[in-house]
Amino acid sequence: MRLDTLKWNDYTFKQLTKEAKLIYCFLEAHCSTAGFLQADESDIANGIGLERRSGLNPFGNLISIAMKELEDLDFIVQGDYDFILTKGTHKKRAHGKLKVSDKAKDYYRVGVLKSGMHTAVLKEINSTCECFSKEVILEEFEAYFEVLDRDVFHEVLR
Repeated sequence: MRLDTLKWNDYTFKQLTKEAKLIYCFLEAHCSTAGFLQADESDIANGIGLERRSGLNPFGNLISIAMKELEDLDFIVQGDYDFILTKGTHKKRAHGKLKVSDKAKDYYRVGVLKSGMHTAVLKEINSTCECFSKEVILEEFEAYFEVLDRDVFHEVLR
C-alpha cells in the first residue's frame, strides 16, 4: 500500500520519535481500507525489525512507548483484542472524505452503497465497532453517519 508522504511535512509528525514514525508507517502500510489492523506488540516489533524488550521495567519496551506516543498525539487509537485504528486512513484510501450537502444526501447515499471502497469501509466499521468506543467510531467515520441511514450500521452504533 502507498504511504502518505505528506505526513512527513506535518509539524506534529515531525516531533515523533524515530520509532513512532517507523511504527506509524508500518501501521499505515498494513492496515485495511478503513484503517484497522489487528496486531500485538510482538507482531509490530517483528514487522519493523525492532527488538521487543521484556523485563521488569515497562519503559524498556520501545514498541509500547512509541504506540502510546502515537495514541497520545491522536495518530492511532488502540482498541480491544489488539485492534488498532490508524486515523484518517479511510479518507485517503476511499478517495477522500464524503462531502455532504442537503441537496446531495440522496446522491451520496446511493453512491456510497455502490462504491466498492466505501462498502468495504462500512463492513469494517460494522465488524470492528465492538473493539472501540462508540465515540471513536462516530468521530472517525462521521461522514458515513451523516450520509447513510442508521439501519446499515451494527446495532451498537444505532
